[in-house]
Order: sequence, then C-alpha cells, then structure tokens
Amino acid sequence: MGFTKTAMGPVRRWLLGSMAVALLVPGTLGAALPTQTFAVPDAASTTVQASTPALTGAIGHLYNTNAWARSVLLRPTGAEECSGSGSNAGCVQRFAGGDIAWSARTGARVVVNGPVRTSWWGADGPAGFHGYPATDTASGLRNGGSKQSFERGTITYSPATGAQRTGGSIHLAWGRSGFEGGFLGYPVTGESTGLRDGGAWQAFERGFVVWSPATGAHPSMGAIRERWRRTGMEEGELGYPATDEALGLKSGGSSQEYQRGTIIWSPATGAKALTGAIRSYWSSTGGQNGALGYPVGEEVRQNNFVYQLFQGGTVYWSAATGAHSTTHGDVHNRYNSLGGAAGQLGLPLTDKLPRAGGLVQQFANGWLVWGPATGARIVGHPTYKVWSITPGEFGWPVKDTWTDGRGAHVAFQKLETIWNDATEELYSAEAVDASTAVFLGDSQLDMDSWGEQGARAAGYPRQVVRSIGGIGYVSGSPAVGGGSATDALAQDRILLPQGNPGLVVVTLGGNDARIGATDAAILSQANRLWDELRRKYPRSTILINGVLSRYDASHAQRRWVDGLVTREAALRGWPRISMSGTATIAGAAGDYLDGAHMNQTGHNKVAPLYASAIKYVLGK
Repeated sequence: MGFTKTAMGPVRRWLLGSMAVALLVPGTLGAALPTQTFAVPDAASTTVQASTPALTGAIGHLYNTNAWARSVLLRPTGAEECSGSGSNAGCVQRFAGGDIAWSARTGARVVVNGPVRTSWWGADGPAGFHGYPATDTASGLRNGGSKQSFERGTITYSPATGAQRTGGSIHLAWGRSGFEGGFLGYPVTGESTGLRDGGAWQAFERGFVVWSPATGAHPSMGAIRERWRRTGMEEGELGYPATDEALGLKSGGSSQEYQRGTIIWSPATGAKALTGAIRSYWSSTGGQNGALGYPVGEEVRQNNFVYQLFQGGTVYWSAATGAHSTTHGDVHNRYNSLGGAAGQLGLPLTDKLPRAGGLVQQFANGWLVWGPATGARIVGHPTYKVWSITPGEFGWPVKDTWTDGRGAHVAFQKLETIWNDATEELYSAEAVDASTAVFLGDSQLDMDSWGEQGARAAGYPRQVVRSIGGIGYVSGSPAVGGGSATDALAQDRILLPQGNPGLVVVTLGGNDARIGATDAAILSQANRLWDELRRKYPRSTILINGVLSRYDASHAQRRWVDGLVTREAALRGWPRISMSGTATIAGAAGDYLDGAHMNQTGHNKVAPLYASAIKYVLGK
C-alpha cells in the first residue's frame, strides 16, 4: 500500500514539516500550541495559521477530543497522508510526539514515539507486515515496557529484551499466560518457523511458546520444558505440547500433555515423563491423586516388559499381560523380595484385590494371598481357583506352595492341599492307605453314622468323611457354591484325599428324592460323578450305597431312587448295597430326628446290618 498524496518520501516530508513549524511557532518543538480549533467530522473548522498542518476527519477528532493524545503527541508536524479507498482506506498524520494512524478497519489510534513506533516504521509502517494499529500505544508496563497491537500482531518492548513482535496463536498462548506480567515475561525473540510438521516457536524471558498445526500454541517452560528437551523436544518420543501447563495439582505439582505422553512435576519428585500403556493405566487409577501418586522414576525397559516407579508402587507392562501395578504394602514388599517381575512370580496379571477380609494378587506364576494374621503367601493357580470359591473352608495359607513327588502343596489354616499335574486334580493332603475308607455323601453321614460304623467293622479303621448337607447327584448345596455333588467334585469344590484308599463309598440320592429330580437327571449325574471318582482313584474299590429308607409310604420316593442308582451301578459292574427299607428291618423306624434323619440310636441299629452287607459285597 503506497502513500500518494505527495511525491516526497515520509522522512523528507517529516523533516521539512518540522523545520517549518520550528520557524513559524515560538518556542521549542515541545512548547504548547496556541489555542486553536481543528476541523472534526461534521463540525465547522476555524482558520489556523497557514503553516500549521490541518487536523481533519477521524484523526483530527481523536486529537481534538482526547487529552491524553494531545499530551503525548504535542503538535502536528505534517499533513495527513492517505491511500486506498473503501475498506482499504487509511491515513497517517505525524506529530512531534508520534503519529495518529487511521483505517476504515481499525479506526484512529495513537502511535507514541519510542521503540514500538520505531519497530513499526522499520517494517514499513501501515504498508508493511503489521498493518494499521488496532490499539493505542500502552506505556508504563512492567520494567519500563510498552506495547501496541496492530492488524497482524503486537509489538512489545522492554529495555532488557528490545522490541519484539508476537502474533497469531503464539500471541494468544502468551496472553493465556498473562502477557508480560505472567510467568513467561517479555518476548526475547521473534517467531521462528521451520520445525517438524510445519511448527514454529518463540522465546520469552522465562520460557517458550511452541506451535504446530496439529496441536496449536502452548507455553513450554521450567522443569517440564527441560524434561521435554531431554526427550528431543518435538522430534522426540513425546512430540509437540498439546495443552498448556496445568498448575495447582496435588502437593504443588503441575503437568503438561504432549502428543504422545505427559510430563508431570512435583516439588518432591521432579519432572518425569509418562507414555503409552503405563500412562493410560496410571490415569485410570486416579493419576497423582490415586494410590500410585507421582512418578519417582522414568520408564525402564527390561527384557520383554517395562516398568515405572511411583510414590505408591510400581506399574508393569508387557504385550502379553497388559499394565498392572503392585502398590505399597505387604503384598508389594513380598513380591519385591521374590525378585519382582524378573523373579519367581513373574509379571502381575491383576491389580491387588480384596478377598474375604484379606488381599490377593495374581502373577504369571501364581498368586500372593495375604491374610491379616498370616502375611502374603504364594499359592499356585489351580489351588487358588478352588480356594477362592469358599475361602472359609480352607482358611488363609500359612506357608508358600512347595512341591514334592505328590504334587504342589499349600498349607492352609484348616487343611493342606495337593495339586497333581498328572491328574489335573486338587486333593487334600490327608494320608490314606489300604485301610482307609473315603466317604462322599450327604447328611446321612452325620454323627457316628451307620456307614462309618459298618466300614470300621469291615476292616477300614481309618476314615475320611465328606458330609455335605442338602447335596445329591442333582441337588445342590450352598456349602459347595450351590452346585451338586457331581459338579462340586468335577470342579474340586469337594476335596478328596490324594492316594489309593482301600475303599471309596458314595452315599447320595436322598436329597434327589426330596426335590423330585427326574430319573434321567439322576442317572446322568450319577455316572458323571462315578467316572470322576474312577479317574481320581483308578486302583481303589468304589462302593455305591442306595438311599436309607423305611417301608412306609412317606419314603416311597427314597426307595425308588435307591433302586435307580443300585441298578445303574449293577449295569456298570460296580459293588453296590441297597438300603431300601433297611431302617424298618433294623427296627429303627422310630429312631428319627425328622422325616429323613436318624438319631444316634438309629444309626447304631442300622450299622450291624450294613457291616454284614459290606463284608458280603466285598468278599470279606
């Protein structure tokens, strides 16, 4: 945009105008003008001395009505110089103390003599890069600074930094920080371009503003910037900053998000980077406000996994296991004492979880199970699976898993278990031999039952009894997670001893009669259970008892189920004893506590008959 009113250049015109005023007006250039009235839009103009430049239009109106403008500009030293038309019209008039510049887009603005004005005219004034001023010159800023906004940016000056231009998104980001009065201070360089992906940057007294088309402009300063610098800045793993720095975090911390990560700082921990799955996991647990707190170390790669230390624990990640943490406490301490992720247990597969009043955590090679009185102990995966269903039946582990020729042992408060890889079964560790009878049954085995007495009389003095009230081939019981004896046995919810007992006795069916289970369901489940027993005890004798009953009508269904299961056992060629009507035969029909359960007297009466039957069936 050129000025066309005169052929003289602006500097020459300004010099000539100043000389004329000096010759015609008494006093120095700084003396006050004689009282005069200047033309303003829509107002009559009075005549002034011919050698004094006229003040008209918007420029004259601003000068005539604004005391501050008159005080800083003093007297006009040149006539208006205008160019353009319509929305592109603009004029500048020179004064002893600066300029008034007007355009249709910006209105009339004062540009005061000084470094800002010098920088503006050094870039060709309104015809140059900056365009017309959009504000008046602001002076008296911090540390003697001044600034002015123009159509295409702002020029800011301080004695320490000189006059610098800010514009666009970088200027807005500087503004969010509080401009020269904020934490960035004054600009110390102009904007520089040519960064990766079309980015740009500008330096300020206490930091930088960095811009890219993908992320916009954001301040970068202090310890967080220094950590970013060590990653390679925009060329490194984090990329460009994607947010401004967030202040006021817990314990005086701050953080800044980047394209591919976060840098977070606190007075206690310094600035640390968070990336990838560990960063996502940390955020999901509450970040610095969660159990992990601030990171105290950087991400470390070790073999096929990475980990990072935090105030409250450690986060581990691998492609196979994902991200999980161990948080401070007995489980974390025990895990570390075992070598951590590179030790016996391997990487964590879950976080620490509450269980039955204690804590548990799964790792690649087992679980750590912590009880309030027992501490954190190692439990193998198969054993834990069973323990976790009914932990109260086992109590807490009191020793770590150990292995011998029988399998993997775990000593719980209430019993010891053995997992056998060959059979893929969990057993109890109770000792058994050829003189042992193992009983699996319902509440008919309560007290010193007729079955136990009969087995002892038949030569089985050592006995292991699993008596679960309400259970049957089909009927379920809460004591084993709500399932039937068949399901509970298959899922190791009923633990039988490992080894080769001389005799295994099944006494079920009464509860199936009670619930009216169908014949098909009873037979299907009975065969499943018997097959599972044969798999567990391939060398033991398995004896199937029928359902103890009386001969009255109330026990008709019990007698029916007795016949059903003993006939099925016969078809398989297994030893079996029918108990149909035995209570009546033994004279114990009146020795019942309720409709199905005998008292001890009744058991004692039935036991001799059962002992005779078992000896006969087993060839004794």
